[in-house]
Amino acid sequence: MGEHAGAVFGVSCICYVQFLAPENGATGLFVPIRELFIYFILTNLTIKTQMRKLLLLSFALVLTLLQQAYAQSKTISGTVTDQSTSQGLPGVAVILKGTTVGTTTGVDGTYSISVPANGGTLIYRFVGYNVVERTIGNAGTVNVALSLDTKQLSEVVVTAVGIERKPKTIGYAIAEVKADEITQGRSTQVLGALQGKVAGVQINKSGGGVNSSTRVTLRGQRSFNGENQPLFVVDGIPIDNSSIQPSSTSGSQVDVGNRVNDINPDDIESMTVLKGPSAAALYGSRASNGAIIITTKSGKNAAARGKKAEVTFNTSYVLDNVMKLPDFQNEFGSGYDLDTYVPYENTNWGPKFDGQLRPVGPVLADGSQLMLPYTAKPDNVKDFFETGTTFQNSVSLAGGNEKSNFYLSFSDVDQKGVIPSDEFGRNTVKITGGTKLSNNITANASLSYNKNVTNVSYGGTTGRTGVYNAVLNGARMIDLADYKDWRNNKFAAPDGFFSGYYPNPYWVIDNNRFHSNLDRVMGNLAVTYDPLDWLSFTYRLGTDVSTDRRKQTFAQVDYNGVDPNGEEYDRPSDFPGAVTETDIFIREITSDALVTAKKNLTDDLNLQVIVGQNIRQRDTRQLSATANALSIPDFYNIGNRVGEVSASEESFKRRIYGVFGDITLGYRDYLFLNVTGRNDWSSTLSDENNSYFYPSTSLGFVFTEAVPALKDNNVLSYGKLRASYAKVGNDADPYTLQPIFSVGTGFPYGSLTSYTVDNTVYNPNLTPEFTTSYEVGAELSFFNNLVTLDATVYKTLSTNNIVKIATSPSSGYTGAYVNAGEISNKGIELALNATPVRTMGGFRWDIGVNYSKNNSIVESLYGDSKELAFGTGGAVPTAIVGESFPVLKGTALLRDPEGRVIIDPATGYPKRDPELKILGKINPDYIVGINNTFSYKGLSLSTVWDIRQGMSIYSGTKNTLVFTGSSKETAQYGRQPFVYPNSVVETSPGVFKPNTDIKTKDGGFDYWYGQYNAVAENNVIDASYVKLREAALTYNLPTSLIAKTPFGRATVAFVGRNLLLFVPEENEFIDPEASIFGTSNSQGREYNTTPSTRSYGVNLSVTF
Repeated sequence: MGEHAGAVFGVSCICYVQFLAPENGATGLFVPIRELFIYFILTNLTIKTQMRKLLLLSFALVLTLLQQAYAQSKTISGTVTDQSTSQGLPGVAVILKGTTVGTTTGVDGTYSISVPANGGTLIYRFVGYNVVERTIGNAGTVNVALSLDTKQLSEVVVTAVGIERKPKTIGYAIAEVKADEITQGRSTQVLGALQGKVAGVQINKSGGGVNSSTRVTLRGQRSFNGENQPLFVVDGIPIDNSSIQPSSTSGSQVDVGNRVNDINPDDIESMTVLKGPSAAALYGSRASNGAIIITTKSGKNAAARGKKAEVTFNTSYVLDNVMKLPDFQNEFGSGYDLDTYVPYENTNWGPKFDGQLRPVGPVLADGSQLMLPYTAKPDNVKDFFETGTTFQNSVSLAGGNEKSNFYLSFSDVDQKGVIPSDEFGRNTVKITGGTKLSNNITANASLSYNKNVTNVSYGGTTGRTGVYNAVLNGARMIDLADYKDWRNNKFAAPDGFFSGYYPNPYWVIDNNRFHSNLDRVMGNLAVTYDPLDWLSFTYRLGTDVSTDRRKQTFAQVDYNGVDPNGEEYDRPSDFPGAVTETDIFIREITSDALVTAKKNLTDDLNLQVIVGQNIRQRDTRQLSATANALSIPDFYNIGNRVGEVSASEESFKRRIYGVFGDITLGYRDYLFLNVTGRNDWSSTLSDENNSYFYPSTSLGFVFTEAVPALKDNNVLSYGKLRASYAKVGNDADPYTLQPIFSVGTGFPYGSLTSYTVDNTVYNPNLTPEFTTSYEVGAELSFFNNLVTLDATVYKTLSTNNIVKIATSPSSGYTGAYVNAGEISNKGIELALNATPVRTMGGFRWDIGVNYSKNNSIVESLYGDSKELAFGTGGAVPTAIVGESFPVLKGTALLRDPEGRVIIDPATGYPKRDPELKILGKINPDYIVGINNTFSYKGLSLSTVWDIRQGMSIYSGTKNTLVFTGSSKETAQYGRQPFVYPNSVVETSPGVFKPNTDIKTKDGGFDYWYGQYNAVAENNVIDASYVKLREAALTYNLPTSLIAKTPFGRATVAFVGRNLLLFVPEENEFIDPEASIFGTSNSQGREYNTTPSTRSYGVNLSVTF
């Protein structure tokens, strides 16, 4: 099986921590346990066993420590309130000074903490309030009122190029997701944790495979062929989010994931979503689709709580099961028609099941043949899949003081898939630090290392390599689990397997594999110099480097065997075996230099000016070699080949220089005007067109500050209006200006080689794409911030799209690059948050609802063209002028003006429309996310619902099941002729009458495969759904239990993801979110995609 996916670091580390009684008789840190073992064993051979031991040990450790008691202690209780309102403050940190003992106040501001009998001093800390210290003395109750800290109240969010702004100064829509929201469902993937939580964000996970990719779009698609995903920025540095698919050797398909999901979710402090061009304009062309800013933990929060060093340990164990499988028919078995049983037929058009013994598969060389009862196996597909597991551990050390802060972390993910033998392992190491080098120089640095190991099988519709394709193309009478041991079961081996057309899926799993071994390093350094209190200089340098070493193996197979009549058995094609090795190197370097000046021009007017320069360079190199025929079976080495090696090497370089400016003018702290401008020079465009400028402006008006009387009614707490405009440019991909050369077909031939020019017309006159955006919005808070509303209306227009259009074959070319087409996006976003219930007894209900509706329209295409297709097949994503972008277009049924299907009176079959038709739109009418949290004292239940309505998907899974006669609908008429529902007969031109008696000529294979499946419309289904995306039941252990342990906080949570799925009745087949095309623009189609999974498990988190 190659490398074990979970085994990444071949090292062992055992750490012994001994708690000793401190001097001077203090008992605050004494634990009467001689040794506490915290160990992480990450050896190649024992990681699975040892990690499970670690999980059990962690729980046992907590239970043991909870039984320990101090000989001398007492309990202090009290209430922490807001000094101005006298209301209780939840979440205030209460710490016993000089120790790690602490707690937090409940929802009503009350707390309880165990302290030494001789007292001590308690420290009260809360964001936005002044720190208070109180000496305990002999008191049993200590109540504290905290006053607002006006300096801390200037909370900021990170926006473009790392600029920190107060939320009320921002004139465009942003959304921030905090660390606890990201990690509450214990997703191993950062992007998956965002689903359902932000308005205007559409996130699709491609399928149920291990580490499968995730696609993100903000406010619709803006480009026909180019990138439609946002820019991702980590700690101020743009990072790579590519998903480079492997070469399709023998038609194989595999989802390799995308690079943002390499980040450990436990390392993230917050994620800020800059939804539109106005928000992301300063990042340049790369952020034309918006940006997602990821801020990682730095230790500052621990330092703010007075923690010089704080350790946090998380461990979770999650089980994965297939969430949705198709509905199968279990009446009919193998054969072509109702009268004929065929022993080697994988399709199910044969006779009804009768329970009699029947021969199955070929007569083997020894004369034997398998005999089985002719009976359906209803769960044969379900039983093929295994229960997947995800074991995730992370540990971090954070802290600091007034001058410095640090954060170190390590994480391990060991994932086993629902498809047997599929594995993924990820290790991350991260170190971050910041310090004041002097009174006016500050430095911050971060370095992280990722190691990903992937070992998976292939997907897709290719019979020889697609695992799920082989499963779906099985007979209903076959229990696949009986064929797992193909090495020792002669009827499971390639020659003995029953199907004459598809291999044993277990043989496929063991013999056709994709391996990936990825190393990635991300780092950044930022230095800020403040020569004056109003002037600062910042320089930031970042890099993101990855190397992905891949190996694809395909087994050699030669089929033998005869059918019961002694003739040559109909088998899949022989295959000589193959191996492909690929190395992919990606390096991104980003350099920023900023000068910031802040001045109060008058008592009412303040000014901030930022000017900067940016350089970004991306280098990609891919080297691949393939041996297309193996000399020695099962020896996967490029040198073990028959014939020449097929090799290729690609190298891409891209560089952008940019200069930018940002001016913000504030009036009386309620009116804010922001103007930005950036000019880029791109290496991928010609000298005449490589310079392009784009401006933006925004206005924010806090009307409740301008007219304070508006807040006097105790209803409206805060009100702000905002408006923005932006124009953002985007360059071309590398090497679209001039032709490239490739090795000619049949070469090298001996010592001769030949190169040929690509059959595409390249265009040296390409100009940048541009997106213009307009946006207005409002932010409102009511009832002392118990209810908040954020509303946005926007419109964008993308012009000058760089697309590849089809050309006339007579030209000698198949396509050409041109600037063509316009796409508009119009939409509305709403985010409502409220606390409907908050009782004095400690119960609280918080709810957040986000709603987004986006309408993407193709305004124009190239010249007089009215449509542009992106691909081939039954239903093709297509851009059509005046229609939603994109739509599915393909073959359809012929209908009368009332929408009824017109049949052929001679056959009873539906007629096919002579023209291709729009079959549905790919993007939803609207998306709704509903987030609920119910909490009572230390117990909380959080749920996230994700609702999407009004889109369609072409289902290759349905197509396959109709072809094989396995889908339930193919048996609904008993395989007998029937009257097509809601059909009509055309009695004369334009005159139709209902069909009540003309039946189809056939109700079996000829109709369902020959007629029904040949029309793409029949395989397009409603892709709407409602999902319980996430749920977490969390219990924070009371302070009274953990005060006598070294732990400052301990939490146990039961978590789940994708627990419930509701789909329209017509969707009997798939989770409509799935797509085998990963992060590409080719959405709205799936071809036997690995089913999505439902996850549930437990998480333990402790801090000390």
